[in-house]
Amino acid sequence: MATSFRHVHRGVHGRVPANFNLPGVITSNQAVVHITAGEIVFAAASSVVNGVTQTFKYHVGDAEIWVTNVSPHCNDNFEGEQGGVGYILHVNFDSPLDVAVTITVEDTTPVGIN
Repeated sequence: MATSFRHVHRGVHGRVPANFNLPGVITSNQAVVHITAGEIVFAAASSVVNGVTQTFKYHVGDAEIWVTNVSPHCNDNFEGEQGGVGYILHVNFDSPLDVAVTITVEDTTPVGIN
C-alpha cells in the first residue's frame, strides 16, 4: 500500500526547487515516488477525514502547474541525510499562487532496472 503526504507551498511563481524529507518512508534511492500539484484556496471550514485535517480545497484555475525532476534521496548527498524527495515545482501564471503537492511513495521498489 502506498503512503501519501500533502504539503502546501505559499505564493509560488515560476520555477521553485523544493525538498520534502520523509525519514523512515524513503529508505533508499530506489524509492518509487509520484508527485501531483494543484492550485488551492483556503476554505472557510476545515475538513477532517480519518483524523487528518485539511484547511484548503483544490481549485481548477487558469494557471499551468506541474512538477519535474522528482528525485528520491537517502544518504547520498551528505552524511546522516534523512530520506526524502527533491523536485521542481512550476507555476506558470501572472501572479504567485498557493499550491498543494501530494507526494505518494510506493511500498515496493522497481522489480527491474535496466
